[in-house]
Amino acid sequence: MKLRKIAAVLMLISGVTHVSQLFVYGAEVSVVGASVFGLIYFVIGLFLLGKRRGALWAGAILPTIGGILGVYRFIFLHTNPFTVFHVLIDLVVIPICVYLLQKKD
Repeated sequence: MKLRKIAAVLMLISGVTHVSQLFVYGAEVSVVGASVFGLIYFVIGLFLLGKRRGALWAGAILPTIGGILGVYRFIFLHTNPFTVFHVLIDLVVIPICVYLLQKKD
């Protein structure tokens, strides 16, 4: 499987699991915020299935922001298994997108 498709599938999975937190934890403020990120991640995943470089930039920048927020949440706030899972996905997607940007894919 090509790297770009791996990043796309992971972003799609992350998008779905971000939103699914609403059904598990309810509409807490942090969960609603995570769900908004999830919607954005899902769209990025769809765009990563194409060839546009903008999707790679979005796949590098937004998961970096989300990953930082996830680590902050993990350290300073209550955490849940979703947080750890999402940060792990970010740790795979970000380097793939940066690599493909450098490679001029």
